[in-house]
Amino acid sequence: MLKDQDVKSMIIHQVNLAISKLDFSGETFEVDKCYINKDDIPNKDFRMYGAVEGSFVKNLSKQILPIGEGAIRPIDSNIKKFPVGGEYVTIKEINGRHYYETVVSIQGSPNNNAAPGASSIGTGRETVHTTYGNTFERNIDIKPVSCCEGEIVYEGRFGNSIKLGLNHKNNSPNIKLRAGQGETSELPLEPVKENIETDHSSIYLTTDESIIFDGESVIGKNVLMKSDSVRISGKERIIINSPNLSVKDDEIKLGNGANQSVVKGDELKKVLLDLISALEKATYIGVAPGSPTTPAVNVFEFTSLRVKLETILSNKVKTS
Repeated sequence: MLKDQDVKSMIIHQVNLAISKLDFSGETFEVDKCYINKDDIPNKDFRMYGAVEGSFVKNLSKQILPIGEGAIRPIDSNIKKFPVGGEYVTIKEINGRHYYETVVSIQGSPNNNAAPGASSIGTGRETVHTTYGNTFERNIDIKPVSCCEGEIVYEGRFGNSIKLGLNHKNNSPNIKLRAGQGETSELPLEPVKENIETDHSSIYLTTDESIIFDGESVIGKNVLMKSDSVRISGKERIIINSPNLSVKDDEIKLGNGANQSVVKGDELKKVLLDLISALEKATYIGVAPGSPTTPAVNVFEFTSLRVKLETILSNKVKTS
């Protein structure tokens, strides 16, 4: 088993090797700071949300366009990949303005690709930033998602991902969404598979495959959800339309195969109490005047019935 120090040494070696081989022939920018905290945005110009400060790597004297802007905006206003300090982004100039496109995968890590210092090589100055940001923390345990040919995956930095994928055995489509990586590996950056049983929260949409779910093989077209708690809230109502509805743990079945009637428990209890009261009165009818008024039925039997009625109502299942 690799020790933490061994893993750290391997990563540092690979980063240094990567920096030494980087080709900065294109427009590359080393990030010092990303405008994520709204209070850091100059003049509260929120068009600059997500913009980055830093230095060009190839030409340190190169200025950010337009002159005086001081930071570079993301190129896409809908899909953003916010870099952290020490990472590198590719730059494009469009209509006299610089935009950054994507983070350069120097380390090949979904969590962090920082390799600070490239923009200061040969300058004698130290790298400006000493941290990744105000809150970001590096996590070497976050691994890339294992993929099959042709799949498209969107990976966050924190063990969260959306995969537009397939069952590689028959090319049937699926979508796998997870938040919180469960599987891991001792090898640095070894890809790991999603696992609905061990990942923290998951939603799977399958069409033609077998998935192990709650220890059982679930086959075919399924929507599978798993987390510590699954809550669904409808502001007006929730509609579930299925020929077979089953709540497994409490064995509540409504639909195909569930052939016993559900009654209104409180109403049934009231009817039975009325019936017992009627029977109690009926035991005294027809008794001759002056004769002992001992009822034909022992009153303790009625008392026992009343006690049993208190046990017939469910504490878990309610109906109206």
